[in-house]
Amino acid sequence: MSKVMLFGLGEVGTHILEFLVRDPKCPELVVCDVNKEVSERRVNNAVIGAAVFKLYPKVTFKQVDLVNVDTTAELIKEEKPDLIINCAVLQTWHVIRKLPEEQYKKLSSASLGAWLPAQLGLIHQLMKAVKKSGVNPHVINTALSDMTNPALDKVGLAPTIGIGNVDVIEAAVRTKVSRDLNVSIDVVKVYLVAHHVWWVYPREAGYKKGPYYVKVLVQDNDVTEQFDTDQLLWDAVKLYPPYTEFTTVSANSTIRNMYALLNPTPTFMHAPAPHGLPGGYPVMLSKEGAELALPDDITVDEAIKINEDCNKIDGIERIEDDGTVVYPEYTQKILKEMLGFDRASFNVEDSLEVAFELMGKYKEFSKGLIVT
Repeated sequence: MSKVMLFGLGEVGTHILEFLVRDPKCPELVVCDVNKEVSERRVNNAVIGAAVFKLYPKVTFKQVDLVNVDTTAELIKEEKPDLIINCAVLQTWHVIRKLPEEQYKKLSSASLGAWLPAQLGLIHQLMKAVKKSGVNPHVINTALSDMTNPALDKVGLAPTIGIGNVDVIEAAVRTKVSRDLNVSIDVVKVYLVAHHVWWVYPREAGYKKGPYYVKVLVQDNDVTEQFDTDQLLWDAVKLYPPYTEFTTVSANSTIRNMYALLNPTPTFMHAPAPHGLPGGYPVMLSKEGAELALPDDITVDEAIKINEDCNKIDGIERIEDDGTVVYPEYTQKILKEMLGFDRASFNVEDSLEVAFELMGKYKEFSKGLIVT
């Protein structure tokens, strides 16, 4: 039986756990989090829920602080997982939604890349621990993988793949096409190159439309020209409920990627950041890892350029070869004016320290503005 380590029992991590234990194919799970009391109760809830269906997966809990690379490395070395799923972040991307509307809209306009240090800090620590352990599992990263994985790649620590983002958009596009053309979803195939920005653009304040590539096939016939593709992507994303209810779909995306990476037979799907590339792509996933699965009318370089251009719209001007992440001027300006966070760039190696600085500035800013 395969063994999977799951780090982080927040919203997405808990969904993954609950869904997995109710699957008769569930691998052995080692669930890891820094908060022992809360996490053990969530594990208990999941295991008891599975028992209702007379399913009894092997699930254990380990208290882990990812900041401590040595301790995490020792645990990974001891457990020898086939695959690791990271759901740990220091601060969720949607925390600013709790602000009053005026402040939320202005701060949201800094784009999601503004918060990259808080998404990057713990997965950076985890990837250092994986390397130090000497174990070589596939790693699925759920933490803003469109941008965290490329940053980690610059320092030789890229996870295997991300989740969600392009995947949740592609599934919604297939659903919308099937409804518009009155055909089964099963006969709709989509090739989509798209960045996380196309997820937030229709849903969050202050975002701009970015480039993308899409091809729509119905029973192998190209029907792309039947659609205004800008409108198609917009309408598809708007099928989802507001706020974070969509995280159940993100959890499903993670689980599908997990099973694909444990399987010797390649599976076609969409996923962000294969081996550190920016943004999302059609891919083939298998036990051998991830491979791009682009159609003939778009090159790898063209696909990467689409997603690099979208990075600039999503708060990241560029990621330099030494792991330095450079903010665009508009992001720098908003963060400085609103939070007093005055950095033009930061390095991946400093992401934990910078994350705590950024989070501290936000905490001071939001004090008195958020009513709990």
